[in-house]
Amino acid sequence: MLRNLILLIVTLAVGLAAASGQSFWIDEGGTAFRAMMPTLKEWWQMILFLKGSDIQMASYMYYAWLWHQKLGFASEYALRLSNLPWLIITVFAFRRVRFWPLVCLLSPFVLYFVDEFRPYSMQIAAGACAAAALYRVIEGADREGFVGVHAVCGACLFLIACSLNGAVFAAGVSLGAVIIRPEWIRTRGFWMRTLPWLAASMAMGGFYVWTLMMGFRATKIESAGILNVLFGFYEMAGLLGLGPGKNELRRSLSAILPHLWILIPATACMAGAWWFGFYRWVETTPRHVVVGIVCAVALPILILTAAGAMMDFQVLGRHLSPAIPAVLLPLAHCLNVKESLRRAPLLLGLCACLLMLISSLGVRFSKRHAKDDYRQATEIAIAELAKGKRVLWQADMTSARYYAFRKGGMALMDAIQVLESEPPTGLMFADIIILNRPEIAYGNRNYQEEFRNNFFKLNTSFAGFEIWETQ
Repeated sequence: MLRNLILLIVTLAVGLAAASGQSFWIDEGGTAFRAMMPTLKEWWQMILFLKGSDIQMASYMYYAWLWHQKLGFASEYALRLSNLPWLIITVFAFRRVRFWPLVCLLSPFVLYFVDEFRPYSMQIAAGACAAAALYRVIEGADREGFVGVHAVCGACLFLIACSLNGAVFAAGVSLGAVIIRPEWIRTRGFWMRTLPWLAASMAMGGFYVWTLMMGFRATKIESAGILNVLFGFYEMAGLLGLGPGKNELRRSLSAILPHLWILIPATACMAGAWWFGFYRWVETTPRHVVVGIVCAVALPILILTAAGAMMDFQVLGRHLSPAIPAVLLPLAHCLNVKESLRRAPLLLGLCACLLMLISSLGVRFSKRHAKDDYRQATEIAIAELAKGKRVLWQADMTSARYYAFRKGGMALMDAIQVLESEPPTGLMFADIIILNRPEIAYGNRNYQEEFRNNFFKLNTSFAGFEIWETQ
């Protein structure tokens, strides 16, 4: 009991430090704007009105609405603290595995999403619960009965409730459990136990089918491809804080070159530690169990990668978040040297932990990893509109609406609507350009030369934004 209390206190302390009061970026602003709707009916109507893929994570969006409306949390920091329960679930799901809490609380990937008002900490928690459930199935594989079946079903329902992506991982977990215990599907008792869970899962699946038929989906990105998936693995491995910021990478892959001096040895260390831990587990695990676990992890990743390629959808690390136990568990096994006199795995594991700590601190405190500052950009737009300037707003409007509403209520939100409804029809009719993520608006075009040719000069820049004004 005392050990669990200490672990809870440490987890809360790490979570409180990981969350920040930085500005919401695009997707976070959308979540917060929906959470500001005063009634549940208005919340649902706004989700339908704004479309996008948020409806396919409706359980989380409802949770976010409750956190804001019923508990009264309003600031960026307070809203991000909604991830603390998910962090606690993640850490405690596998606390029986030695060093799991350590690698969890050092993981830059896990801690990064504690600092995001989005559903990915929830998905990480669901992934940890699913991994723990499969662990129970493996433990009971040499005994008769249905050890772990309800744990697997509950974890799959948790995954499905998180998002459409989570439903794909739930399918992989279900397949993995059946491969580990193939005799289950031939017994009446298995189907009787799983029928209520299956009915609830099919109901949620039907809801997702309805959203797809209604045209709700993630934003199309022309650059979607295998590189995005590789970047996802880069994030999950815990290397993000050691390399360039995401905006730098979006502009040019060459941004990674100045960081190779640390990224190359860090990748070798992390990969070596992961391999030692994975190999140790494989050595002591029946072959069909290994196949089941590999299928549970690999199949959803392959499905999402194929879907991303066919539908111009960027599959990034956050979409693979339920698979994070597959990255962290081998690292935890690598640190466990009680079974072996070899010290190389321990040294690699300790180095990997040190690198994760440095990376986590980098993500949390380095300016190059700061979130796109929609708060400051919206304040500039409001101030310029008040001066009678013509503002060309080339950024997301949902986050702007959120900050305008928070600053001046519905009246100010209506006032900035001109940024979308009546924008300058061309560069020659604008006085100021507020630009976020130029690769979205301009692709590979040389937008800077285009702006200068139209007599604009770069006035200032800050996290994720450039402000151009007429000369």
